[in-house]
Amino acid sequence: MTGPLGPGKVRGLQQLSRDGVFSILALDHRDSLRVELDAADPDGVAAADLTRFKLDVLAAVGDRPSGVMLDPEYGVVPAIASGSLDPSVGFLCALEAQGYLGRPGVTGNELLDGWSVAKTGRCGASAAKLLVLYRPDGGAVTAAQEELIRRVVDQCHDHDLALFVEPVPYDIADAADRRRVCLGSAERVAALGADVVKMPFPAATDDRAGWDAACADVTAAISVPWAVLSWGVSYEVFRDQVAAACGAGASGFMAGRAIWGGVVDSDERAAVVEREVIPRLDELTVIARSQATPWTARTDIVDPSIWDLSAY
Repeated sequence: MTGPLGPGKVRGLQQLSRDGVFSILALDHRDSLRVELDAADPDGVAAADLTRFKLDVLAAVGDRPSGVMLDPEYGVVPAIASGSLDPSVGFLCALEAQGYLGRPGVTGNELLDGWSVAKTGRCGASAAKLLVLYRPDGGAVTAAQEELIRRVVDQCHDHDLALFVEPVPYDIADAADRRRVCLGSAERVAALGADVVKMPFPAATDDRAGWDAACADVTAAISVPWAVLSWGVSYEVFRDQVAAACGAGASGFMAGRAIWGGVVDSDERAAVVEREVIPRLDELTVIARSQATPWTARTDIVDPSIWDLSAY
């Protein structure tokens, strides 16, 4: 078990789940969404086009996801102001700046300039999300990333805001390295104070015989909830990964491109969302809710009667 959660963190996690299970739609993409919208000229994609994509998808899916991930640059304020984000659906807000996609000589992540944990709480977010490029054996880069995580953990604790940490592996050599790095990353990030670990699938796609054991290793190694992300695989592969992860102790999924990838043409967007995105989201939600371990089973919630509310 992790340490006790305050009322703010508990309420945030409740808002992001249903019956303790996460079925979260990721729409916090920025650089990668530019590539989706125009692979030939991603830098030419206008900010308004990024925002319109997010609002179109949000409006179409309604209250189907248990939560959504948004970014403060193009998503949060427009989603709330327009009413595209269903009022019953909680949201996580990304903290990290973009610019890591190419990874030429991996360096540490940075927080988005002008944004903060305090602003995340003030805008009504149910939780914060921090993505870090991470290998346990990454030397100076690992040390810098861990210092960033510690700083954000402390700030989230001060604001009683739940923190999801997403350690993204890099320079993966083979299936064995992927499994080792993912497991080590989950252990370390959880120990640094993440409330939920947002994990890439810990086994290689072509190593299905090892899927269940790899996911069970993650569950056994950490005392906090974890949710699986799609990390660029097809919807069909991700669907099977969600089943394996949730069957081995994960508390649900948090995914974007595996669900909405290919929804590019704005003229056809509503039809494609109805035909493809919504059925995918619904199918993944059924799998997760039938097999996942609720986050409440992996988190120590103190009896509210003994919460020290003097801090509020």
